[in-house]
Amino acid sequence: MQTQVLMQATDGSWNTSKTYPNPLLAYIAARKLSRQEQRACRTVCSSGQVLEEIRP
Repeated sequence: MQTQVLMQATDGSWNTSKTYPNPLLAYIAARKLSRQEQRACRTVCSSGQVLEEIRP
């Protein structure tokens, strides 16, 4: 199941960062991105459902 990583912008909107072939890879990338950028990240499946929200 393809999963996108979204990162929250300073204005509160969500921007697509990258698409991964499965939720586990997306989750790992979102955790890393959230720590590096000090912003909230989400993993979202292709249907639009939010799977996980990660906060720094």
